Amino acid sequence: MLFRVIITDNCSKKHTNKGEKMKKYIKEKSKDPAFSLHDARIIDFKFDYDSMSLTLVTDHGYVNIAKNEMVEGNIMLQDISVEDSYVYILNYQNVLCGNVGSFIGEKMTLETFIEAYPSKFLGFDVIDEYDGYRTFIMNGFLSRKGEIPEDLEASFEIYYKGDFVYQVRD
Repeated sequence: MLFRVIITDNCSKKHTNKGEKMKKYIKEKSKDPAFSLHDARIIDFKFDYDSMSLTLVTDHGYVNIAKNEMVEGNIMLQDISVEDSYVYILNYQNVLCGNVGSFIGEKMTLETFIEAYPSKFLGFDVIDEYDGYRTFIMNGFLSRKGEIPEDLEASFEIYYKGDFVYQVRD
């Protein structure tokens, strides 16, 4: 993360002593990522306990932003902290999934979700994502298995210390 440093006489006259020297650190905006998971459908979450890596297996890939086209591939997050990663699942009450309204929900560890995924869910459609300092967040719609499949809203908060890898098939 890069910062610009500006030295001023005072950053805000309202909150500093007159004439006090202050450094102001301005966080540089990160470059646009090369890829986006928007509209990706994740069909499996594969966790490798030996390497502590999580692979998000996609059904039809994700978007190459520069070319504005879909590419086939998966995503891998390395050195995951399973005890610090969570999944939030929202089940809306009397409103369509994703709309404003009341809901009931559940917070679980990522590990618990991964264990339950094959038997309870069909896929996760990514609506948006955020990759910040050691945290990857993605939001979207989770399809629950059943006689009548049900869409739930879900948010993933994944803490990692390793690389974020876009695995693109040739």
